[in-house]
Amino acid sequence: MKTNQFLITALFVLSASAAIAQNSGQSSFFSAIEGGVKGGVTFTHGFTTIPGQAVGSVQVPDLENKSNGIGLGYSGGLWARKNFPAFFIQAEVTYNRFVLKQKGVITVDVNANPALANALPVSVQPGLLNATLNVVSESVLEAVDVPILFGKRWMDGKLRGYAGPTFIFVQKATATRNTGGILNANSAVAFPQTDIPATTGTTNLLNRYEAQNLEVKDFTYALELGVGYTPLPFLDVDLRYALPVGGVYKDKGIKGFLGIATLSIGYKLF
Repeated sequence: MKTNQFLITALFVLSASAAIAQNSGQSSFFSAIEGGVKGGVTFTHGFTTIPGQAVGSVQVPDLENKSNGIGLGYSGGLWARKNFPAFFIQAEVTYNRFVLKQKGVITVDVNANPALANALPVSVQPGLLNATLNVVSESVLEAVDVPILFGKRWMDGKLRGYAGPTFIFVQKATATRNTGGILNANSAVAFPQTDIPATTGTTNLLNRYEAQNLEVKDFTYALELGVGYTPLPFLDVDLRYALPVGGVYKDKGIKGFLGIATLSIGYKLF
């Protein structure tokens, strides 16, 4: 489903709820509904272990991608909250950009990388020459999120705590990698250590032919929890943390951790 379909549907639902809430003062159900718009910034961090695979007769070892700092993105959308005497339910539709920064070092046989093998002046047999590669990557995932949150209020409704599932509909996923390193020396074949110039490439992670085993799911889900504070009757400030427990990659052999924090401000329209 396209992003604009999500947003149009959500806007229709919120507008209808607002009209009913304003015109139906005798209905306690609709009079307890709040809603509005929100926007904020996302902070993404994590690490990944990509399992090794065979390239022809050469085996590529596991790649350990470590965290390379916090990636900054954004979030914006619509929210609606139904208050009950003891708890509340909040639903949202937001468009989000998550940025994951990673780095890794891997040593591979040159024959596992066609670009390296083709750059050599002569062809070599597997096992004679290897390269140590430094890989710095930035993965960007853009998605429509639909959280359904259950929570409780304190301090006359000013303080909120909540948790619930978030359904993630991925619209775009890319990875940009900067790769450099060295060809390691081998005195047995009189080959000296040689620098490998850095190169940059971008991969569409939703295209299985480009991404291969790094293909990203177009739908997944996360567990989200957070706290919120209402300093003014029309203003909400929220800090939350999400874990994509449904997994991000289609390849179940890829392991790791991904955490997403969001700091947002919501403006109450009704």
